[in-house]
Amino acid sequence: MIDAVVLAGGGKQEPLTEQEGVSNKAFIKIEDKPLLGYVLKVLNEAQSIGRIVVVGPEAELQQLQQEGYRFDLIPESGSMLDNLAEGFAGLSGDRLAMVITGDIPLIKPEVVEEFLNLCGSLEHDFYYPVLRREAFARDFPETERTYVRLKEGLVTGGNLALLRPGWFLKNRKRLEMFISYRKKPLKLIKILPFSLIIKYLFKTLSISDLERFLSKLMNLEARAIICELAELGIDVDKVNDLELVKKYLSG
Repeated sequence: MIDAVVLAGGGKQEPLTEQEGVSNKAFIKIEDKPLLGYVLKVLNEAQSIGRIVVVGPEAELQQLQQEGYRFDLIPESGSMLDNLAEGFAGLSGDRLAMVITGDIPLIKPEVVEEFLNLCGSLEHDFYYPVLRREAFARDFPETERTYVRLKEGLVTGGNLALLRPGWFLKNRKRLEMFISYRKKPLKLIKILPFSLIIKYLFKTLSISDLERFLSKLMNLEARAIICELAELGIDVDKVNDLELVKKYLSG
């Protein structure tokens, strides 16, 4: 089984949180359930998920536990990577763990299971979903995403990954750039070697090219999982994102 670390910290005032009267978007409620609650329910129902650790504001997480949500609570300590370090601290360093954000309420247990199945034998160090544009056009045509064109087509990233905690605790600096660019694929392209930039310009840059580059950059064995699990890409960052998920969660 795979342990999961849910990142639900880093509350800040922004138009979305001000509109909803909360300090942290993970606790915005839709039909009397917080966004984080939807994620926790799915993880508890997914057969391949073992221990669930949530890193976030202590008082709000204690309230969720009192309401019956099952998870281990870790108080937030700073940045996203600070919180990830806290979440990883009590997990096995050698076993892959799932890292997932607390603001993707449209995921389902079968989506989590399918992603894990696509990862295969789980022998590598880092797995990340690369989502096809066609999936968003089919399942969530209203959503706005930034796509990058690869040999395989137009793609974007998701809000879930598998990573070995031991690698992270030793190589945290290597992950900082990837995290900062995870929602800005065009910026990520700019750090590529010249040979890969040429491939990108001629639309021949492939997933395997990026896997090799990322593996070298981060000193690990990375695998990009190209798939159509659009639910992994629907996070709630803006007011129109919230309206979108409300529409789908209300049926």
